[in-house]
Parts: sequence; C-alpha cells; structure tokens
Amino acid sequence: MKNLILTIFLFTFTGIFAQNVKLSGLMAELETAVKWEAVDKKWTVRRDAWIIEVKSATTPSTLGKLLAEFETYVTWAAVEKKWVDRRSSWVKECTAPASYAAVSKLMINFESYTKWEGVQEAWKKRREPWVIEAAGIN
Repeated sequence: MKNLILTIFLFTFTGIFAQNVKLSGLMAELETAVKWEAVDKKWTVRRDAWIIEVKSATTPSTLGKLLAEFETYVTWAAVEKKWVDRRSSWVKECTAPASYAAVSKLMINFESYTKWEGVQEAWKKRREPWVIEAAGIN
C-alpha cells in the first residue's frame, strides 16, 4: 500500500513539476519575443533576475506575479488600445491564480493584446504553436 501511495504521489508531483517547467519556459519565450523597443528601458536592469525567478518559480502564484510584473514594463505602444479595458482585472487575476492553467490562460490573454510591431519577426511563425503548447498546460 505504501508503494502505491508513493507511486501516486511521485506521478502527481512529476506531472505538476513538468507543467511548471513548461510554463516557465513559455513565459520566458514570450518575454524574449518582445522587442527591446517595446519595453521600458528599466527592463534591462530587471530582466536577468526576472528570468532566473521565472525559471525557479515553484507556484502558480509566483509565476502569475512575475507575469504581471513583466507586463508593467511593456509599453502602451506595444499593446492594443483595448488592453486598457482588460488590464485592471487581468492584473488582479495574476495576483492569485489557482493553477498553472490559470497562469497560462492569463499569459495567452496578454500576448493576444500585444501588437505585431512589438514582437520579433520570428514570433509570427512561433506564435500559433506557442499558444497551442500554453493552452495544453493544466
């Protein structure tokens, strides 16, 4: 019985860890896709530590807060005008997401408001598979 419980625990933990690692990587990839011209100059100071924190985050809450933090550095010129209507509730949702899937949905949502002019040219080809991967996080 102990072995069965341990096996279930390890399987669950491994699955959760895999989702965390995948989401962290996708979040870092989104950040990399955003052009330097589309972020505040102060981002250059924060970026390296932010990437490390994203890759070492262990909870949906931490990733949600880091996602919201990144958004604060993205310039208004790089997002659709309608973002102003969504932003307030989106930031609130980022402060306490219930799951990695919730963070993933928030990340996809923010990306959907990002203008093509604000991202690297390669993102145009990568975007669709990225969205599919991110949407698969549960």
